Amino acid sequence: MSRRTTWYIIAAVAVVLAGWWLWAWAHRPTYPEINSPRPVKGSATATIKLEEFSDFQCPACKAAQPLLKEVLATFGDRVSLTFKHFPLVSVHTQAFRAALASECANDQGKFWEYHDALFDNQPNFSRADLITYAQQLQLRIDGDDGFAACLDARAKTKVVRQDMSEGDKRGIDSTPTFFLNGQRLQDWSKLKELIQAKLAGG
Repeated sequence: MSRRTTWYIIAAVAVVLAGWWLWAWAHRPTYPEINSPRPVKGSATATIKLEEFSDFQCPACKAAQPLLKEVLATFGDRVSLTFKHFPLVSVHTQAFRAALASECANDQGKFWEYHDALFDNQPNFSRADLITYAQQLQLRIDGDDGFAACLDARAKTKVVRQDMSEGDKRGIDSTPTFFLNGQRLQDWSKLKELIQAKLAGG
């Protein structure tokens, strides 16, 4: 094969690749800018403020969920729980995508329902799985403002990375990590007792 022929082939391949890139760019998923409220359970005026930095693919985070539900059921509006994303991407390869999906559900007002579905189905977080959970929760899937467009466009990357950045600044290196009224807990298994002490003025 002559050098000229080789260059013709290289040029042709380059043209094809450039055409494919332009087509992909023109047909990339689009999603509107939606600034949904951060996911909080309980009363915004609660005196006890609990923050959870969590990873949907983390077994320990899943194990913490029954205790959190018990805490919320026990203390009601005296406690607020704020969920923050801290996917451990180096060990949990699907966690970041799951976090994005939960925020896509948040845009349709069903963060906590989707949150529960993710933990219930851990670690099955393929795109098809995430779409299935959205369908089961009767989220709007199709359209420019649908769940699939949000997920495929990775539209909530900034939201998730903001939580991760906050976690880095607060020295988090494992999940779940809890803060109670701004103080990091060393043993979250004693959460109920700690909250009760706070409410009693301790």
